[in-house]
Amino acid sequence: VLEGMPFRDAYKAVGKSIARGKFAYAKEIHHTHEGSIGNLCNEEIRQKMAGAMKQFRYERVEEAYRNLLQEAVL
Repeated sequence: VLEGMPFRDAYKAVGKSIARGKFAYAKEIHHTHEGSIGNLCNEEIRQKMAGAMKQFRYERVEEAYRNLLQEAVL
């Protein structure tokens, strides 16, 4: 595919090579797109997760829980 072969044809060619026991591959990776091996974007994911967690209003849940417990004791 990197050399211009259509993906479908490359997929079939790789399958045939594997079936014949002649498949060879390069062990070096050159992935650069976000989320790929070697470029996982973990820090960006952490930041997005922190932003999402801030949107939850845990203090309201805790307050409701305390109110329920107080009513149960009365």
